Amino acid sequence: MKRLLILEDGDEYLEFARVFLRGWELASARSGAEALTRAGAADVLLIDLRFERAQPDALLGDLDATAVRLFAGNRGRALRHLQDQQGTLILAQLRAAGHHQPALFVHPFPTRRLQNLRRLYGEVDAVPGFDAAAITQALSRGVT
Repeated sequence: MKRLLILEDGDEYLEFARVFLRGWELASARSGAEALTRAGAADVLLIDLRFERAQPDALLGDLDATAVRLFAGNRGRALRHLQDQQGTLILAQLRAAGHHQPALFVHPFPTRRLQNLRRLYGEVDAVPGFDAAAITQALSRGVT
């Protein structure tokens, strides 16, 4: 049975997978640190882009440096940015640690952004929403 590691800050992806994605052994991680410890056992990564419910100290990324670099020192906007991009930050961390499994986001990325993610992180795909057939098809492509 193929192993799917779900990276999210809640339970929605995991519950969706339990109900609609048959034939997968499921595991989840709620932070970058947890993802690092579990990624080695996964065949495919299913990644939530936004981690709005994660505690700030559990987020990857330097809040103060992001505030200065992107938001003229505004820490609130920087925190929101780190939350909104946490899935890609976790993927970057996993790739840097040598984990190169196919990754799937459930997000309507513009074509150019998806191409950039692929250029940076290798096998990355996305489906625009929680469509079980589209997710199953994308996951199947990732493990063949």
